[in-house]
Amino acid sequence: MKKLFSYLFIGILTIPFLGNKSKADENYFHNDGGNSSNSLIEIIKSSVNGNTNELSVITTFDRSLNNNVRLEDGWVDNSLGKIFFKEENSSYESTGRLWTYSISEDLWSVGSLTEDSSYSESELDLVKISANPYTSVKTNTANISTNTSNIKNLGEGVAGSTALTAALTALPQTAKESKLSCGVGTGAYSSRYAVGFGCASKVNERVDINAGGSYVFGGSKSYGGGTLDSGVVKAGFVFKLGELSKPTQISFNDKKIIDKKLSTLEENNKNLNAELKLSKAKNDEIISQNQKLLARLEKLENIALKFQSSSEMISVATKD
Repeated sequence: MKKLFSYLFIGILTIPFLGNKSKADENYFHNDGGNSSNSLIEIIKSSVNGNTNELSVITTFDRSLNNNVRLEDGWVDNSLGKIFFKEENSSYESTGRLWTYSISEDLWSVGSLTEDSSYSESELDLVKISANPYTSVKTNTANISTNTSNIKNLGEGVAGSTALTAALTALPQTAKESKLSCGVGTGAYSSRYAVGFGCASKVNERVDINAGGSYVFGGSKSYGGGTLDSGVVKAGFVFKLGELSKPTQISFNDKKIIDKKLSTLEENNKNLNAELKLSKAKNDEIISQNQKLLARLEKLENIALKFQSSSEMISVATKD
């Protein structure tokens, strides 16, 4: 036998928002006034916040304006924010229509209701099976805690990935002065630290290959839908296009050869300077000897001139 007058608990609408302040529980009730002749149906909302419970009428449905139909078997769709009622006539028979009340828009509308023959209409007495508010809140609290943990792990994982990338960038990409170059790199970001090791090898003048990897301390981080690993590897090729220009810097071996040659040149220069000094001394001695010889020649010429002059005077005297 169908209920004629009742307070029917028809739903609980609780919407938790992650990161926002918890919203009070809101429950909805259907009140037809306890009198079959009453034409006004009320929808009452119960707001529970801590120790405070407030009842308030959010809308009414006037049966007298709608052919005195009855609203039975109501339920709440939390995802849509709407309350639905099956329409029945005064004989408690389904009319095939469905009344909908939008909580957010405060608006009634009517549509069709499709029913199959999987249940007996004569025995139908639907009662809403309501969720347990405590269980829902407890489940939501657990989900929020899990989400918070996942978000924290995701943030730490992103920081670790950044540190891994930073460590990779410190590794050699090409080998310049030798056939093989290896290096160790480190990276740090937001309290996560990583270390990397990699090598680069020169295949020929135009092609270099490199490979390496890095590891972040603290292990991998699981964020619910996946895991950010604690290690990463990389490999690559470097192709040199266009004209190759020789480096302006000299290698260490070339520097040693040049330094040796410069040392030899300096030694030779010292020897040449010594020889020049010796040659200069010899030249000075030769010049001194020449000057002495010239002085003796001048004396001999003077003696010869005097002797010649005396001979001529003797010869003249003899003739006279």
